[in-house]
Amino acid sequence: MRNRHKFTFIISCAVADMAAMVLGTMIFLKFATEADVTWNALFVNKMIPITILSWLFSVSYFRLYRMDTLYFSLEDFFRNSWRAFLIQRILWYSYIYFFYDYKLYVFEGNANLLQLSFLLFYFLLSRILFTLVIVKIKRWVAKRYTVAIWGFNKTSIELASHLETNSYFIHFVGILNESSSLDHETQDDFTTALSNAINYASEENISELYIVAKPDFISDLNYFFELGDKLCMRLKFVPDFSSISKHHFSVSNFNNFHVILPRNEPLQNAYNRLTKRAFDIVFSILVICFVLSWLYPLLAFLIKKQSKGPVLFKQMRTGKKNEPFYCYKFRSMFINVGDESQQAKKVDARITPIGKFIRRTSLDEMPQFFNVLIGNMSVVGPRPHMIKHTTDYNGHINNFMVRHFVKPGITGLAQVSGLRGETKKVSDMKRRVTTDIEYVQRWSLITDVKICFLTVIVTLKGDKNAF
Repeated sequence: MRNRHKFTFIISCAVADMAAMVLGTMIFLKFATEADVTWNALFVNKMIPITILSWLFSVSYFRLYRMDTLYFSLEDFFRNSWRAFLIQRILWYSYIYFFYDYKLYVFEGNANLLQLSFLLFYFLLSRILFTLVIVKIKRWVAKRYTVAIWGFNKTSIELASHLETNSYFIHFVGILNESSSLDHETQDDFTTALSNAINYASEENISELYIVAKPDFISDLNYFFELGDKLCMRLKFVPDFSSISKHHFSVSNFNNFHVILPRNEPLQNAYNRLTKRAFDIVFSILVICFVLSWLYPLLAFLIKKQSKGPVLFKQMRTGKKNEPFYCYKFRSMFINVGDESQQAKKVDARITPIGKFIRRTSLDEMPQFFNVLIGNMSVVGPRPHMIKHTTDYNGHINNFMVRHFVKPGITGLAQVSGLRGETKKVSDMKRRVTTDIEYVQRWSLITDVKICFLTVIVTLKGDKNAF
C-alpha cells in the first residue's frame, strides 16, 4: 500500500491539476477570441504551452507532488498547492504583460474573470475531494503497510505524534511497549528485550519498526538488522537524546558522518540565501526608486528646517556574525543631546517634532534600504542592536547571539508580533530573542513576504510601542 496507492493518488492529483490548468486556458481563449480584439495567432498558439510550462515550474519549485518520502503531509500539500497556483498565475500574467499589446483587455476582460473563477473553484473543490479520498483510502486496502514504534520515551512520543498526523498511506499501530515501565539498565537487558520485541512485532505483521533508544544501547546494530531481515521486517533506529537536552536537534549528513545540529537553519542552504538576497535586492531597488526618490528630499527639508545637523543619522550596530556596521536612519533627535546609546523612551526630550512623526510611522527606518542594497542588512530579519546593548544582553541571555546567524532586518517577526520598542527588563528582550530565533529556524520566502505585509498593516494601524 505504501508506494502503490501513494503513487496512484499523487499521479491522479497531478493529472487532474494539469488538466484543470489547460482547461482554464481554453476557457480564456474561447471567450477572448470572441471579443472584438485583434489577436496575434502566434500569441494565441503559445498560451497553452506557456500554461503547461509555468505550472510545471511552479509545482517543481514547491515540490508539490513529492514521492520520495514515506509519509504524506496533507497540510503541506494544501499549502504548496496554493503557492504553486499563485506563482503560475504570476508567470502567466507576466508573459501577457511583456509579450502582448492588449494588456488592459486581458487583465480586465470577461475571459480572464471566467478563467480565474474556474481555477479557484477547481482548486477549492478538488482539495476537498482529495481530502475525502485520502482520509478513506486506508479502508479500501486489504493488505496494509503497518508501522510501529518500540521504546517509550519523550522522543518516541514525538515521533508517534508525527506518524499519526501523516499516516495516510500507512497503518500506524502505536508504541508497542507503551504500557511497560521497565527501564533497561544493562546492554544485555536491552538486547533481550528488543529481540523479544522484534519477534513479537513479526507475529503481529509489522512491516516497519522504529526503535527509539538511548545512544549507549545502540551498539551492535548488525545483530538486530540480521534478525529483522530474517523476519522480513524493516528496522530503523532513532537515538533518544531527550535525556541530554530539552531542545530539538537537527540531524544532517556529511558524507558518511551523521551530524547533530542544535537547530534547523534554512538559510544555511546556499539556494535559500540566494533567494533571500534576490528578494532583498529587488525590494530595496523598488523602494529606493519609487518611494525614497521623493520622500528623501521632502523629509530632508523638514528635518533641516527644524534642527541643525545632518539629515541621516548613522550608528554602529551589530550585524551578521557579530560584525559591526553603520546603520542609517533619518535623524529624529536633536544633535549633541544626551547619550546616544540610551534607548528612546515614550516621552523623550531629545526627539524633534518631525522626529516624533517619522518614528511613530517608522519612516525613520527607510534609509536602511540602502543598507539592504549594500548587503549588510536584509528587508526581514532580527532588528540590529547597538554594540553596547549586544554586549550587555549577551551576558544575561544564553542564546542571544543566535539571532546574529542571519543578517539583521528593517522589519522582523518580533516587530510584527508586538515586541518592538524599549526593553525595560531582560525578560522583554528574552521574548524578542525567542521570536527572532523562531524566524531563523523557520525562514521561508513566503514568511518574508508575509512579514512585509504585516509590517504595512501594523504601521497603518499604529503601534503603541513605536515612539
